[in-house]
Amino acid sequence: MTFLGEPDHFTPNTCGLGINGNDWNAIASSGAMSAFCGIMAGFVLAGLVTVIGQKNADGGDGHASRGLKLFLPCFVGLAASSYLYALTSGELVCTRAITEQLFSGAILAADALIVIVALAWLLPAYDRNKHGEVRFFRGLILFGAQFSMLMVIVSADAFNNSVLKRHVDGWATWSERIVGGLFMIVIVFVWKKRLPPAPPMPGPMPRGHTVDGWPPYWRDEILLNGRVQVAARTAVAVGGLLAVAGGLVVGRSWEHWASMQPWLAYTFSGVTLVLPALAITTAVRAAPRV
Repeated sequence: MTFLGEPDHFTPNTCGLGINGNDWNAIASSGAMSAFCGIMAGFVLAGLVTVIGQKNADGGDGHASRGLKLFLPCFVGLAASSYLYALTSGELVCTRAITEQLFSGAILAADALIVIVALAWLLPAYDRNKHGEVRFFRGLILFGAQFSMLMVIVSADAFNNSVLKRHVDGWATWSERIVGGLFMIVIVFVWKKRLPPAPPMPGPMPRGHTVDGWPPYWRDEILLNGRVQVAARTAVAVGGLLAVAGGLVVGRSWEHWASMQPWLAYTFSGVTLVLPALAITTAVRAAPRV
């Protein structure tokens, strides 16, 4: 038998306040965050079941299908985020816990906004737009998108300061703020931009539609339906990448987390800023119009 020597001594670090400059306990907060994401995932699942089980208003099938396309990736993403937060609640390595929360929070920021967009599509599906409900939801979508972007910008900056003990390069801090600010400007532009006019009809109208109904049909069933598909696929890709990255972080043994190189911290914070921003931007672009 080969003797490999005594294992290195492991000293738990559960992010106790005041230890190594910690001013935030990521492990203590993760249990509540896991429950919050789980509740949101349950809400999305209830919405899925309701849409599938209830009859739509006349002409609302397409709107309901677009809501479903956005609800499903949100359910998967929020469930994954809840699971990752639950893993963090049992952590004994503070730096690893902070990194896990970075990825979980990025998933939550993107999917929380996409849920609002999915709900907005259910309003015309069930004929709930007689008093400007879609217009109100569009305003809520813009507010939620900007709030989510602020969330990921602040999280990226806080992550760098936490794992690098406040020795963060100025260029990294300003890069995050500039990139995040540019995404916020793009979101406002996408939200305000008018849709192009409907092209001439390529042929006979689909059954149940009239010639006068061609512009709204083209807007919803062709143009915006394509944007919803892009947003749904982006949500799946972003949620999947962040969940896998969070799982890889969990699997790294404790000795790898004694310290973190600046380039690795900047990579983590940059990825968790850009990927949710892409999902949020495509979701705003796919919101219904009035």
